[in-house]
Amino acid sequence: MAEAERFLPSFIDKVEGVMSKHGVSDEHIVTRVTGCPNGCGRAMLAEVGLVGKAPGRYNLHIGGNRNGTRIPRMYRENITESEILDSLDELVGRWAKEREAGEGFGDFTVRAGIIRPVLDPARDFWE
Repeated sequence: MAEAERFLPSFIDKVEGVMSKHGVSDEHIVTRVTGCPNGCGRAMLAEVGLVGKAPGRYNLHIGGNRNGTRIPRMYRENITESEILDSLDELVGRWAKEREAGEGFGDFTVRAGIIRPVLDPARDFWE
């Protein structure tokens, strides 16, 4: 919990800036952070999940859904906050332009083929 409390508030402010830049500030993206490299916490139940890898570095997982019923898949590994924001800037830009009516960010990343969904966590989470 300590990592999420430390990192998440200022990070969310920056993500909101990215969303505003792309005209989707009225939308929401379920984002969760854990400092535990074992995936403790709820980062694996989010559209965007950040899992601490080392001080200031995270694995970026995308493709979960808003209901928390689809596990996100690792998109980029061991990256900095700046690299995360660069990735989200690109992805949110695409989502803003290409999404279907009512389509959440995580659902878009799967439909657009940016990330494959995790259908069987025991089998394909790490593929």
